[in-house]
Amino acid sequence: MTGTLWHLELAVFLFAATHILLPMTGLRGALIARLGQWGYLGFYSLIAVVTLAWAIQAYAVAPETELFVPNTAMRHASLTVMVFAVYLVVGGYTTPSPTMMGMQQTGLQHGPRGVLKITRHPVMWGVALWGFSHVIAHGTAAALVFFGGMAGVALAGAVHIDRRRQTDLDDSWADYAGQTSFIPLGAVLTGRAQVVKGEVRWWQTGLALVLYAALLALHGPVIGISVTPF
Repeated sequence: MTGTLWHLELAVFLFAATHILLPMTGLRGALIARLGQWGYLGFYSLIAVVTLAWAIQAYAVAPETELFVPNTAMRHASLTVMVFAVYLVVGGYTTPSPTMMGMQQTGLQHGPRGVLKITRHPVMWGVALWGFSHVIAHGTAAALVFFGGMAGVALAGAVHIDRRRQTDLDDSWADYAGQTSFIPLGAVLTGRAQVVKGEVRWWQTGLALVLYAALLALHGPVIGISVTPF
């Protein structure tokens, strides 16, 4: 079974199932009661790392079954999408947000600003865009399963976070969510949010550009596939 598309599909399915079902079902509460909050987080992280490592290994040996041949436009589109993906991830991790674990109250006190006015789930959307960009750059069934699966898990996780915050924070979350949007630029385009000059720090943009350049430079030596567009 190793080295087949079925092997990859099973690995991605188990990663997705454990990543989504553990926090979404009654099993989460039972594990917290038995292991404690930090014990549960440690167990959850271990399961996530093991299943992700399995999925990566399965993708590495999966057959190169072509669905389409990416043309030059697709490859450049992939690189462009990755700019936004990196920016969202950097901005998401460096801006206080109630959607981040352990930052619920801090994020609410700061309110939505900067990248959070684009979407209240910048990290999740960054991962989703990363997945999409790699699907169109590779054009294989294995890429669709692996990268598409990761994108799906990220967006499903964002939906789950919204539901949990609504339950945990009630009215304060409703007020916060009303000033933001799940879909990128949704609140901006409908007039519910406006990005004010200075909200997006220069160092966040700079850090995103440096990280993007590093990913371009290291993709060949580390992954074995050069993506430098020059």
